[in-house]
Amino acid sequence: MPEGLYLSLSGVVRPGTGGQTRALLMRNRLLTQKAGVETTLLTFDAPPVYADVRAGLEEQGQLVPGMHLLNIFEWYRNHDGLDPQDLNPEDADRDRPAHRPIADSLPLLDGYVTEDEQHPDGTVYLTKYLQPRAGELHPVIHDYRRPDGSVYLRAPGGVAADSTPASPYILVNRQGTPTHTWPKKGGWHRLWLRMLAGDAERVFVISDSRFALAHVAPMRDQRFHLLHLMHNTHTVGERRWDSTLSADYGPLLKGIHKIDGLVTLTARQREDVIERYGETNNLFVVPNPVDLPELPEDPPPRDRARFAVVSRLERQKRLDHAVQAFALVLEQEPEARLDIYGLGNLRVPLQQLIDELDVGHAVTLCGHDVHARDTLLTATGFLMTSRFEGYPLASLESMSRGCPVVSYDIKYGPREQITDGVDGFLTPAEDLQTFADRVVTMIRDPALVEKMSAAALEKAQLHDYRAFLRDWRAALETAAANKPSRVQLDRVDLDVRRLGRVRAGRLPRRLVRPRARPAALRTPPEVELDATLHVHGRGRPETLDSVAVTLDAICDATGAVTNLPLIVQRDGRSFAVRTRFDVESLFAQLDPGDRDVRLRLRLVWNNASWETTLARPSKQRAPVELNYTADDTLLISRAATQEAP
Repeated sequence: MPEGLYLSLSGVVRPGTGGQTRALLMRNRLLTQKAGVETTLLTFDAPPVYADVRAGLEEQGQLVPGMHLLNIFEWYRNHDGLDPQDLNPEDADRDRPAHRPIADSLPLLDGYVTEDEQHPDGTVYLTKYLQPRAGELHPVIHDYRRPDGSVYLRAPGGVAADSTPASPYILVNRQGTPTHTWPKKGGWHRLWLRMLAGDAERVFVISDSRFALAHVAPMRDQRFHLLHLMHNTHTVGERRWDSTLSADYGPLLKGIHKIDGLVTLTARQREDVIERYGETNNLFVVPNPVDLPELPEDPPPRDRARFAVVSRLERQKRLDHAVQAFALVLEQEPEARLDIYGLGNLRVPLQQLIDELDVGHAVTLCGHDVHARDTLLTATGFLMTSRFEGYPLASLESMSRGCPVVSYDIKYGPREQITDGVDGFLTPAEDLQTFADRVVTMIRDPALVEKMSAAALEKAQLHDYRAFLRDWRAALETAAANKPSRVQLDRVDLDVRRLGRVRAGRLPRRLVRPRARPAALRTPPEVELDATLHVHGRGRPETLDSVAVTLDAICDATGAVTNLPLIVQRDGRSFAVRTRFDVESLFAQLDPGDRDVRLRLRLVWNNASWETTLARPSKQRAPVELNYTADDTLLISRAATQEAP
């Protein structure tokens, strides 16, 4: 692996949590044990629980020697503090906002009700200052304390009665002198990372939490290489590339240019990100590995009719579908059994559903069981009915035990892990009957299950630590190599000289599939674009040679994207673009039902991108236009008086 200090960011870590936490712990463990890299996992939650967390993870073998777990509150509680002069003056300009001293002492707080919270060691770790509002007490300011009672951090605990933040973030040394202040917690978090880095020449920061990342990016300190690993799908609804962004991932994706690497778990998700934001040079793919267990030389026989689920009982996992599908299985195979292992908020409604369907004799909520994955050695199949995934670890763990998976074909992961009919089954999402039929097939064909079992184990072995470390090494080396060529794209000015039909008429606001009509009335369906893009931003002049400009036709209904030929000529920071294409040829490449198509012009400059949907320039607006209605009636339209967008 590349030389450097390795840090991982996670908002919170607890033993026994879901696949995302297990995956990040596994990554750090493999880097430490297999690549000889000392790793540090950083968390940012306030509860004083990390002594117990470390003990639990060490007992489970998930925290190993050479692998460290630090919490920002715990670290500062036990640290002497930092005077402004303790940092190299150059460091003050490496990040924003610049740290600065604020006063000789921490301001006194009057007129509040106070409430102390105890640390497990018996001392006070937090004093809350509460303000009466609407008959209740609301926390407004938090003072976090060292074991000796001194305050090391004053932070907003809410908002004051006038809805303004009650306090900035104020860092305090052991002598009671405020040393730094920030309006938001990001300054505090970035200072901590720089302090942990010390004199390190290079630091790799891998974020698993988009929330933690939001308070760290961008890092102006050029020693830091900041990458984020996406653990889940980033869209909602139909989950197409152009579907609505998830509220959680939207800010992250709109800020791709701020980080050195965005890592997805599948190539398919990377392609969807590219379709939306352009193929910037900071996009990487690193699938999850699986920790291959030691299998018995003489494996026990599989229970022909028993299936299993190991999952959090949460909405994403859609376990109500697993129960409903299994009810259909029981209609054909009354001896079938389903064991569901895991805890979560939906345990009660799931049990109610089991009772309503009268399948309690066959479907069991087993709760948390540390040996749940070992039961997959004897199960015939593993069921997965999730709404979405990133690259599910549970299915890989099942396959590593020779247990085939029956899964909905969702984004992302199952299709990349499972070859339908070979090492498991893929079914259309929400198709309960097909899902149930595949389970019945496995019950009735033990010979098929035996073949699938061997194939599943073989597939899991392709996800060992060697491939995983190779992928991460490539991502980190590329991110480091790209650092000097990073750019900041401020804006792109578009000057359109011509956008319209080559001969008669004007280009409509959208391209519409041409309808059959008399030849005398048909306009040759060719479109021409002549424009110039002027790039404004910062970057080494030679990086402009890597700028890519593309033109795509995008179907409104299906999201289908067709790349159009484009001639690009560069003159300094300006790019002249020209094209002329046949509309009928364009639609010949699309499905017959695709009607409305828009044109997207995109510019990609290393880690940054810009795009626009082409609209008619106001200087091309004609007072009258000729078009046709849906029934081919000739329509004469007077142009609107307002300016075109």
